[in-house]
Amino acid sequence: MTDKSTEDMLREQAQAVLKVQEEALKTQMKLMESLYGNNPEMLAMMKAQIQQSLANQSALVEQAQTAAFEAVAAAQRGEGFDPQALVSTLQQNAQSMGYALPVKTDADREEGYAQALNFIGQLQTSFTEPPARSVPRGSREARVFGYLLGGIVGTLNGHELEQLDPEAHEPFYEEQVRSILSDYWGIETAEELEERLVDLLEEGGMSVQYGYYGETENFDEIASELDPEDVEGETERWKFARYARTIRTPEAMRAWDIGRAASLVRWGHFVGMLDEETAESILEACAEEACARFEGWRDFAASYLFGGLFWRLNAGEDEAADWLENAGGACAELLDTEDDAGGEWQRNAWVASLTD
Repeated sequence: MTDKSTEDMLREQAQAVLKVQEEALKTQMKLMESLYGNNPEMLAMMKAQIQQSLANQSALVEQAQTAAFEAVAAAQRGEGFDPQALVSTLQQNAQSMGYALPVKTDADREEGYAQALNFIGQLQTSFTEPPARSVPRGSREARVFGYLLGGIVGTLNGHELEQLDPEAHEPFYEEQVRSILSDYWGIETAEELEERLVDLLEEGGMSVQYGYYGETENFDEIASELDPEDVEGETERWKFARYARTIRTPEAMRAWDIGRAASLVRWGHFVGMLDEETAESILEACAEEACARFEGWRDFAASYLFGGLFWRLNAGEDEAADWLENAGGACAELLDTEDDAGGEWQRNAWVASLTD
């Protein structure tokens, strides 16, 4: 007995779906018989429509599978993968049978952008925070401020927030952090970590990309520099940047780069890629820039969420909306005032300046 191929299993799954649809249409046909039993012409017409609908659905499933398999095979041959071409093929097949696949208009897209930005804006008015303060450079308060710049990522990952090490030094957690660096950042060496930090803190990170996309009127200029498989996701980012460019400047998402850099420093130190002195020095640089740019945790959080929204749009609007909801929840937890202790951002007020 041989194992089934992936293609065979996918076809069987599709046939199972069609079987359910077929049973539903049979039930619908019986209903038509009870309604139009005294009108043979009408009954014949309704039955014909139901049978044609089932035939069309079966054909569409088959065509969609064939198009998808051909696209994957082309990619495996090194011919590239064009998601837009695949979507266009599926749309044409559906339209040829009288179906219209839902198409998101520019107005729909911009309404979604507006709702997302409104959600971010509400963060600044729905919470309070203690007054900002000045703390001595190198003090415990200054160091914790640097750690908490990565508080949103830390909260989402369940890390300890008010110390340099995000977790206890145990093999399980060390492997977990190494996986985060490797799988999500492509970082496996100290040199690769340094390159990422330079990009985020010295070269502008995601803020620069947002600014470039917002200034570029024709997406073809951007697409010419991309791998084919990245075009669809970057198209979403470009559309958002073109929409938001007159609302928020690239500097308005700078917290996204600072916050992620702070997280990378803590992770890098945890797995031995940075010594403690170097880690604290970089975190102090993150703190210096944050002090100069933002007025408080709410201001910082809004900037971080704006950058994260732009980043996550690469995976589509639904994924971006889910990320925004989760990250917004992390901000709410950090700003929480409900219990006696409060969130970490409540316990550790924003630092307006580091004093000598």
